Amino acid sequence: MLKDYEDQKGAQAVPRYEEEPPTRWEKAVVGLNGIVNQVATIDPNGIDVVCFPGVNDNVDVYRNLTDTSNLKALVTAKEPGGSCNMGEALEIVFKESLERGFEKPTSVLVLTAGRPEDYREVEENIQNFTKNLEKEEDFSVTFVQIGDDERATFFLNELADDLDCTSASGEKVDIVDTVKDEEIKKAMGELKEPGFMGKGGSGALIGGLAGAAMGAGGMYLYNRTQAKKRTEGWNGEWKATQGGEEIAVLNVIDDMQGNLAINGWSDGNGTKGYYTESDDGYNLTRTNEASYSTVYGTVEDEHNISWSDGTHWEEVSSSGQDWKTLAAAGAAGAAVGSGTGVVMQKKFFKKAGNKEPSEYVIVMDRSAMMREVDTGK
Repeated sequence: MLKDYEDQKGAQAVPRYEEEPPTRWEKAVVGLNGIVNQVATIDPNGIDVVCFPGVNDNVDVYRNLTDTSNLKALVTAKEPGGSCNMGEALEIVFKESLERGFEKPTSVLVLTAGRPEDYREVEENIQNFTKNLEKEEDFSVTFVQIGDDERATFFLNELADDLDCTSASGEKVDIVDTVKDEEIKKAMGELKEPGFMGKGGSGALIGGLAGAAMGAGGMYLYNRTQAKKRTEGWNGEWKATQGGEEIAVLNVIDDMQGNLAINGWSDGNGTKGYYTESDDGYNLTRTNEASYSTVYGTVEDEHNISWSDGTHWEEVSSSGQDWKTLAAAGAAGAAVGSGTGVVMQKKFFKKAGNKEPSEYVIVMDRSAMMREVDTGK
């Protein structure tokens, strides 16, 4: 549950989370936000988010999202409810990908809590759609399980092991893979290991998926853990981007007492930032350079921060390589049997981690199954 409290500076209220188990829906929304923050930087057309079914059994499509500034409000405008009927949502994704053609491939991520009521239709629709593909690389769909429902696990196992698909030429193709609850748990366990990021972890993209495993409260504490990995505060140069476009290279001076001086904005003016750390968690805020309103930061890993105004900061490394490239290389070299190695080899995450040009689409389950709480997580 989200409550407000005054920070140590008596300034604007910052979030505080009580220790209550998050619902699957809360986990999914936090995970969606983190993943979109990362993928939006490599899809200049913006990401499409498709939600099903909602309380009125309607499929809602939010197109061409380039940042997360309004994402949460859009997705949470309707509460989870109704039966889990995925078929229509996927039909929309299939139809629009065919209309676009495949100058760029389409990469789809499905976040779902249960086995769809229309699961046989879903399987048949995938098989029928695949017959339109000239090659396997044109389209992929990765199903991610939110929560630990056994029927959902069974459904994902069927998709991964028993679904036979053929291309337009009749050749067997594999366009579907899955991320099950146990695989997410294993990857999240590795993220918490001391020094994991320095050993070649998967970085901010997996950090986004962490939200789908832990929910907002877990991410709040995860942010604190990531921030603690920095031994010299937030000092250094940071590349600021919005919608994938670089807007500034910032110089940040941290007095190690919770105050940040931020210079390098295009207007030549400097702004301020603040951070607090306590038993309640970790908070990072800054002043918006244009409106001077408060912007909240999400520490995705020790080199990447996403902000509530849709901007993203990436620390400029001393070697000149960006941290995402280094993280992707580390993920590619991760042990195949490791939790992170398994997840980062899934089709959606592999493409996004390698920054492959693609039409990225996320499909969200908004059924009653998402209201459930998994107390074991």
